[in-house]
Amino acid sequence: MSFLSKKPSMFNALSPSHLLHLSKLTLLAACLSFQAASASDAVPAPQTGNLAAPPSSQLPTTSNQPRIQEFVMTSRDGQDYQISISAPADEPPPSGYGVMVVLDANAYFGTAANAMELIRQFPLVPEGGKLVETAPTLVVGVGYPKGQVINGVRRTRDFLQPARNPASLERLRGPQPGGADAFTTFLTEELRTAIAARFPVNAKRQTLAGHSLGASYVLQVLAERPDAFQRYVAISPAVWWDDSRILTDLASARFGNAKVMLTMAQDEWPGWPVGSTEMLDGARAVRDVLLKAGLPGEALRYVEIRDQDHMTTPFAVMPMATRFSALP
Repeated sequence: MSFLSKKPSMFNALSPSHLLHLSKLTLLAACLSFQAASASDAVPAPQTGNLAAPPSSQLPTTSNQPRIQEFVMTSRDGQDYQISISAPADEPPPSGYGVMVVLDANAYFGTAANAMELIRQFPLVPEGGKLVETAPTLVVGVGYPKGQVINGVRRTRDFLQPARNPASLERLRGPQPGGADAFTTFLTEELRTAIAARFPVNAKRQTLAGHSLGASYVLQVLAERPDAFQRYVAISPAVWWDDSRILTDLASARFGNAKVMLTMAQDEWPGWPVGSTEMLDGARAVRDVLLKAGLPGEALRYVEIRDQDHMTTPFAVMPMATRFSALP
């Protein structure tokens, strides 16, 4: 057995120190999370069929606050998703709002929504040596109804395709992959229809953002359907999955006009140098493959983060990711 199989996969079996990290982040996510105007703890009924706009009672009345909508949506293959949308208080531009889809929303939606709201209030940002005006952008969180900060079983199913090498399943420690194609259909067809029923959106300003296995999924969509989104944010991708298959898939891909943000902590797993090296080497390999396969250098933002780890990097990076999605 290689050393790689001796350590737990992401979120499925963590050491006590990593569980302490997760407990702290659970509290942080709870403090940062946007709340719907209703204070009810009841889980909304799943929505299928007619996607009418929600009652006005779900929306805040203060005009300078972002509008928050939350609902449960059932996919065609019977999976329930907790959908959270943060919309700017401003009127949409003539071309419609941009859309930033954030995976693992139970953990990261609040951070992304808060960051995007600050960008709305201060829309001029430095870019390429000058100030540019960001575009009004929806933050759409895709999470799971039962309220777990990280749902290991569901995210493994949604983010990973069936393993090409069955031995790769050992590192998952239980949860099974295989639903990534159905999840992509949900995001690009079903969820998009639901969002367009509520807000005017710009179909040419779509961003997909994910962390860890979610970042690996982001890269897989980039490799297989680069025109599904215009911008891709991969935070600490688990490149190791399935014998690093993503490197092979990206090497033969054609990226069109896609833009990519790729980030990784320099020490992803403090106290486990082998794991940290594996993660960092994986991110650097993705960077090199993207450029070799033809992604223009100006279309790639590669950032290595200091003084963060695998559990905290998403919170450090999300403000950069929201700005990236809102750039013209």
